[in-house]
Amino acid sequence: MWEKVTINQILLVTDGCSNIGGDPVQAAETARKAGITVNVIGIIDAGALGTGGEREATEIASAGGGVCRIVEAKQLAQTMQMMTRHTMQLTIQQAVNRELKTMIGRELEDIHPFKRVEIASMIDQAGEKAKLRLILLVDVSASMKDKLPQVREAIRDLEIGLDARMGEHQIAVMTYPAPGNPARVLSHFTEKPGLAAIGSELSASGGTPTGPALEQAISLLLGEKGMQDGRARSYVV
Repeated sequence: MWEKVTINQILLVTDGCSNIGGDPVQAAETARKAGITVNVIGIIDAGALGTGGEREATEIASAGGGVCRIVEAKQLAQTMQMMTRHTMQLTIQQAVNRELKTMIGRELEDIHPFKRVEIASMIDQAGEKAKLRLILLVDVSASMKDKLPQVREAIRDLEIGLDARMGEHQIAVMTYPAPGNPARVLSHFTEKPGLAAIGSELSASGGTPTGPALEQAISLLLGEKGMQDGRARSYVV
């Protein structure tokens, strides 16, 4: 069953506030309504994310049905893997809750503890088997210059972690800003994107058009939906 479930995610990595283009919180809400979870990693610089940066990161994740973590650059690799797995399980748990509510009028927390343990174990297994389609959206504005070595390392570790999963996964990598566009696609969806090589292409310059970049990432995910197996199901967080 779970092999037929497709979980769509955008993982946004940034170190500050959007300062160009539309509202990233509104873009994240659009993603959630389309069945796409938006997670955010905010990278701390000298103990702070910048004026309003932490608030914006939190609001983007909340609107996108995902989670937000504020971390130092050295914690980035571990955080990427943890968030990707955690939100897959969260998505499946919420889907199970909806099914239980429909079938028996109760949610997981209302079920007998012994039965709840069995269902929780099933959710863990489902997180390993479900198909993941992930866009890694990386802020490469000028303020990210000193953090890019840690971003490259985190990207390599993320690929290793995903390769250890039982389920199928496809990853696309986008960066923003881009010359003449809010964002550019470094790698379209593929199971083996060669993230180590892609990471070496990252360079920092320009402003921070987070909203338009998110909109572009959403378009990429939705544009690929028609290519999915017709039996696949996407769950909205």
